[in-house]
Amino acid sequence: MKIPINNDRLSHWLVGLLFSWGLTFLLLFLPIFHVWLKVPTVKVATLTGLFCAVQLAVTPWLFSARATRQNPRGRPAQRAAVVAVMASLTALLFFAYIGGLWPRDEGTRAFASIGLGLTALLVIFLVATRRKWSAWLENDSQRNSSPPTTQG
Repeated sequence: MKIPINNDRLSHWLVGLLFSWGLTFLLLFLPIFHVWLKVPTVKVATLTGLFCAVQLAVTPWLFSARATRQNPRGRPAQRAAVVAVMASLTALLFFAYIGGLWPRDEGTRAFASIGLGLTALLVIFLVATRRKWSAWLENDSQRNSSPPTTQG
């Protein structure tokens, strides 16, 4: 049975990510966090829901940057920005949630603080250098879209 999936429909992207987060919860997060680390199922489901919400929020932005017939290269600078925002938000949520998930001991507090600090530094770096990266990506897309020249 073939399931018709249309890459040009945002609704198919959203259904796909809901399906994939459901599988991730059942096949990865539940066995690791609940069975192995003994974290309550509600907390594991909440964290999975937060990750899914972040991806649901940025998917329309990513969808608008995809390659189309009219624009075969897509928008690489916008795709890079979307991925950076999604990764940063996911990391911030993860470290903030982990900080409140396990008992308040020194190791957990240090792990969460270091993770939040490194993520904040990454976000600051990305914001500070966004013009440089955007120019680099635009130059790369122009170079790759120009027709090849022949040596004569």
